[in-house]
Amino acid sequence: MPSKKLNCWEFMKCNRGPANARDKNCNICPATLNSSLNGLNEGEKSGRACWLVAGTFCNKKVSGTYAEKIESCRRCAFYKEVNKKSGQTQLSIENVDIFCFTHLGRLLKTNEDRYLVRQMNDKSLLLAVADGLGGDVSSDFAAEIVKAKLAGIQKLTNGKEKQELEQMVLDMDMIISNKAERSPELEGMATTLVCAILKKDHIHWVNVGDSRLYLLRNKELVQVTQDQTLAKFLIEEGELTPEKAKDHYSYDLLDQCIGYGECEPETATFKVKKGDLLILSTDGLHKMVSKKTILSIVTAKTSIEVKTKALTQAALDSGGKDNITIVLANINKILK
Repeated sequence: MPSKKLNCWEFMKCNRGPANARDKNCNICPATLNSSLNGLNEGEKSGRACWLVAGTFCNKKVSGTYAEKIESCRRCAFYKEVNKKSGQTQLSIENVDIFCFTHLGRLLKTNEDRYLVRQMNDKSLLLAVADGLGGDVSSDFAAEIVKAKLAGIQKLTNGKEKQELEQMVLDMDMIISNKAERSPELEGMATTLVCAILKKDHIHWVNVGDSRLYLLRNKELVQVTQDQTLAKFLIEEGELTPEKAKDHYSYDLLDQCIGYGECEPETATFKVKKGDLLILSTDGLHKMVSKKTILSIVTAKTSIEVKTKALTQAALDSGGKDNITIVLANINKILK
């Protein structure tokens, strides 16, 4: 995955513009012109969203909705470029240092993870990771939609943060579910999401699935979110012990996800302190790396870039069976 935005129309030199430009004089790709991409042409990897989701005629040689289905597309230089093994983003604002890293892993051919870091209109900071589900060609579509919707959030209303985050996820759930119903190719597509919004001295978070939010404070690592898996449900029902959960088939089965129309997001708020480290990650990290090892890496006297890449390497060294996406945010100052 490239570290910066890459547009298919620029890479392929086909003289066609973005789908969200409706002027017929803009040489718009005809496949994207007739598709509602709901903001997918904005932000990092927007070009891929336009090209992969709506389809393009690729110099009139190939016509198709999903490039993954077409052998010639899989050989295309643009396709290979957007499916690079890794990508990263670094950001420093007034009170937070952030580093994001995503890696394909050792076994998968495509990266179904997505991450987003952005400062909102009211100066709040949004951090999010999503892990696309569904397999075949639709596995990253749901995560791409969620990322685009998060990119459109302007601010959260004071006193209503939890309610608005929950409603946002419920809306995403219905959008993805409706898209899947209309397109047989998208049947079964869904995504996890963990999103944390730093607003002054509070974190407002929402979680669906088994991506995670951790908090490192005073050298103690706390898992803030709880995995919404069948294993967790069975543990709560007394049918499975925590000790046996990791080896049980239910450990990898999600109880909740965004996209099936029955989403039940979990959301909460906590106060942050100077020196806190936030860690958002997909399951490609915690299913490969123990909490003890994660703690050892994030408490080392190294930069957040080194920490992030060390966590990724630890997951790869343990097998790298899934995509790995990690966002680290170090709170340097509390804004009032």
